[in-house]
Order: sequence, then C-alpha cells, then structure tokens
Amino acid sequence: MFKNLRNRIPSSSEDGFSLMEIMLVFAIIAVLSSISMPAMRGFAASRRLTTSAHAIADTLAFARDMAITERTTHLVVFDVSSNRYWLASSETFDTQNPIASAGRTASPTTSTGGQVMVSRTGGIMGIPQPLNQGVTIAALVTTHNGVIQQITSGADYVYFSPTSTSVDTIVYLRNVKGTVLAVVVEASTGRASIEQMTPEQIQTLGLGNDL
Repeated sequence: MFKNLRNRIPSSSEDGFSLMEIMLVFAIIAVLSSISMPAMRGFAASRRLTTSAHAIADTLAFARDMAITERTTHLVVFDVSSNRYWLASSETFDTQNPIASAGRTASPTTSTGGQVMVSRTGGIMGIPQPLNQGVTIAALVTTHNGVIQQITSGADYVYFSPTSTSVDTIVYLRNVKGTVLAVVVEASTGRASIEQMTPEQIQTLGLGNDL
C-alpha cells in the first residue's frame, strides 16, 4: 500500500516551475509592458484631447441654444492663459474685460404672471471649466468688428445671437503628444464641429509644442 502511495506522489522534477522559468516569464512580461506602455499613454492623451474638444463643442452648442431660447446673446469665454472656458450672457459680460465674467451668475427671469423662473444656465453660468490634464488651448482665432484676431494668451470670447448666428471662430486644442484638434464655429449657423489637424497643417499654422 505504501509503495503504491509513493508512486502517486509527483517528484519535484515532474511538477511546478523552476526559478529560471519564473524569471523568464517575468522578463517576457517586462518586455511586453515596455512595448505597450507608450501606446497606452498615447491613447490616454488622445482620449483626453478628444473629450476636451467635445466638451467645448457641447458648451458652444448650449450657448447657441440658450441664445435662441431666451432671446438674449450668450457667449463662451476662453481664458487661453489658464486653459479654461465658461458660459456668459449679455447680462454678465463686459467686452472690455472678458475674464471678469468668471463667477458671475445669471439672475432668475420672471414670467408675466410674476412667477420666478430659474434659467437652465443657473448651474453653469460663469463657472470656469478646466481642460483635461495635458490639454491646452494652443490658439483662439475669432473675429471682432470685422477684424480677425488670433491669441495664444489672455482671454477672448465667442458670441451667439438670438438668431443663432455667430462669428467664424476656431479653437485649437493641443495635447502633450503634439496632436491638435480644431473646434470650428460657423458664423452663419452658429454650429460647432470638430476637425483633426494634420501634421502639415500644424506646422503651417505654427501650433507645435514650441509655442
């Protein structure tokens, strides 16, 4: 009986892994990790850039919608130096000092019956929204009084009229990998879209990381 039991017990040479085999597995894992990590970081950077671009486009669309709904000019202010943006209205905005509208909220509107109505913008008006980590505003191109302006620092704005019109505007966003997305506002409709900039366009526009 003991002889049969001994026959069932595997020897150390028949089961388990040797130290050399374990070290080889860890070496393979390390190599694969070193190969995949740059790609993962690149994907994360691209994802943060795309998310920021869509957030800005959504805010621009909301400003346009509110301008039409409330029959009052609404604006989106961009603090290029601090990489943030926020919603403003004609009631809270000073064209001579755009950045001063940060923190200013809209007052409730009153209907004809005397009932106080809370605006849909109450929770976000004047509240600065930062861009995702590693994403910056490379440049803002817009038009004021027929003059095209491009800024890479300071603050500027995009307005939307009650008739849904705006001005031709481009917000260039750049991530740490040098990828650039453009959020474009069409003047005649006030609608915003997102475009991917090619390396050639980035170089022509001077939007590289050396800005």
